[in-house]
Amino acid sequence: MTDVVSIASGIHNTLALRKDGSVLQWNPPEITDVGYTELPAATKVQGLSEVRWIGSSTYQAAIRTNGTLWTWSANPQIENAKTVKKPTPVKDLYHVKSVSMSDRSILTLTESGSVWGTIDGNNYNEITMKKMPGLTDIVSVQTKNGFNLVANKKGEYWVWEAGTLLQGLQKITVIKPISKLTLDLGGFVAVKKDGTVWTWSTQSSTDSKWIFTKPKQIKGLSNPVSFATGENSKYAVLKDGTAVAWGTNMFGQLGISALDSRPFTVSPILKPVTVIVDGKKIDSAQSAIFLDGSVRVPIREVAENLGYTLSWDGDMTLSKEGKKIIFKEGAIKVSYTSLVPAADLAKATGVTAEWNSKLYQLTIQTKR
Repeated sequence: MTDVVSIASGIHNTLALRKDGSVLQWNPPEITDVGYTELPAATKVQGLSEVRWIGSSTYQAAIRTNGTLWTWSANPQIENAKTVKKPTPVKDLYHVKSVSMSDRSILTLTESGSVWGTIDGNNYNEITMKKMPGLTDIVSVQTKNGFNLVANKKGEYWVWEAGTLLQGLQKITVIKPISKLTLDLGGFVAVKKDGTVWTWSTQSSTDSKWIFTKPKQIKGLSNPVSFATGENSKYAVLKDGTAVAWGTNMFGQLGISALDSRPFTVSPILKPVTVIVDGKKIDSAQSAIFLDGSVRVPIREVAENLGYTLSWDGDMTLSKEGKKIIFKEGAIKVSYTSLVPAADLAKATGVTAEWNSKLYQLTIQTKR
């Protein structure tokens, strides 16, 4: 695998775009009596060249350098005569500028500002795309969570049901002025011109349009540029390049090096610390952290690499060749991993510990 410039992973398949415009794909392994076999090697997608963009969800798509959009099924194991198994150009669609994909929905923006989208049919594996009538001067498109969302040159945002020909189309007026609106965090996320962030969702109404819930501000969050969502956890990258997280923290998934869950409190994600012991990088489920002016290291992994065994008898005890070291204070737990101050551990075991703040690296060396 060389000269790969982008990766796109979907429900059934993964694509890789190479610098020469060719596309590779990994097909899912066949199911056996004992489960899945090893993932087969990637193969070149036939009939597709000069590609500048790839996307994968329930379906797969590629934009060629000539501005045409090619689509095909992401699941090669489906046996259906109407399934588009090979890359096929979308009829009458040219000058494609950008594409957004999610589940069965594909939303496309052309250079002229027109919008094309998938129309759900009775056959799950057919890919039918049509031009959305009446939409002009569009500058961005998004599809996610069952919605299509577009913005026009006037700064207006319009939303409708994904997979339909503008069903429930309506202008977003629930909050203003909006600097940026995205389909993230399970609903709608708006960044106002003052940098504050507001979220809301929708509920169906009898007239095929939606009633929006009252927008709520995410306090402590300002000027985000992108979002990600995990299990009961949410993340954002800010304009200055830093990252933050909020939500539950049962398994340390927020990366904030906190000891509690801190629900709904936006906290900065702390950069992990690399630990080197006698020239060997230490791997741990929970990395070492720099907290309150000191480095805390995972005691079990570091101790074992120093030749000690760790036991618990009310206190943490390190044992090596008849020597015992007991830790009673200073330890904290992050995602079920005990971390101790590196300075205390170095002093107790008689090793040297050197901290490099630029590399965020702690080097532990056994004295010889």
